[in-house]
Amino acid sequence: MRVSGAGLGCPDWPKCFGRWIPPTSVSQLPPDIDPSQFNFVLAWIEYFNRLVGVTIGILILVTAVLALKQYRKIPRILYPSLAALILVGYQGWQGGQVIASELKPLFVSIHMVIALVIVSILIYVTQQAYYIEKPDTDWEISYPATTGLWITFLWIAGIVQVLLGAQVRAGLELLRTKFPFLPAIEFGKYIGAVNYIHAVLGLLIAVSTWYAGFLILRKSRNLTRLIRESTIGMVILVSAQLAIGLALVTAGPPSLMQLFHLWAASLYIGLLFLLFSAFRRRLGGTHEG
Repeated sequence: MRVSGAGLGCPDWPKCFGRWIPPTSVSQLPPDIDPSQFNFVLAWIEYFNRLVGVTIGILILVTAVLALKQYRKIPRILYPSLAALILVGYQGWQGGQVIASELKPLFVSIHMVIALVIVSILIYVTQQAYYIEKPDTDWEISYPATTGLWITFLWIAGIVQVLLGAQVRAGLELLRTKFPFLPAIEFGKYIGAVNYIHAVLGLLIAVSTWYAGFLILRKSRNLTRLIRESTIGMVILVSAQLAIGLALVTAGPPSLMQLFHLWAASLYIGLLFLLFSAFRRRLGGTHEG
């Protein structure tokens, strides 16, 4: 959405140019709509994003119904499932507020963070349901005492870093509008302190991730394949983030590179939450066998 510039592909919500199905030509626009606002490609990108959102909402509704039916007496399945349902409903409404605000950076950032929280909740529910079905999974793992603290810190720091990244991106978009001839490599100098905070926090997260990876891979015992591969993936992703970040600083911020940067961050946060759930299960003693 952001890379293509389709955030306002449909200038209204929940309809698109006053229609439930976007127009395919200017002749289908309502008379009160300025034809210059219409872009066929951007409108349909935005509309497809909404269709995906509705599909996800329906799937989360089904998940909540199944939780009520099959896991009513298991709080760690029931409550997160209901929370995901409430949040996805709020996310749909808040998406309308993003459109109404004409992509105000704060609204866009909130929208993104809620999405990451929903995904984290769904990862947790899936993992807990799997542990109930296969209670011996990950049960023999022994972690160093500080592992949970490192994983918790990294997940929170990752969310904060995504928020800062959204502010940096908003600053870049503003600079492109105000100074279209400014060399891309010079953008970072004009964004302000948030750009440097984003860079420093990124380096801190990378170093902390490498250390947490060392703790899990070298100091833990009886690691399962899932935990080992998730940890390796976490380390690879944060290393890739550093490389992408360096490329953005030195070569300018191409839109496609920003997309990869956000994708890697989202996957990284998901893996962290998977590891956190596994660690908390072992620490909390929720063995079903």
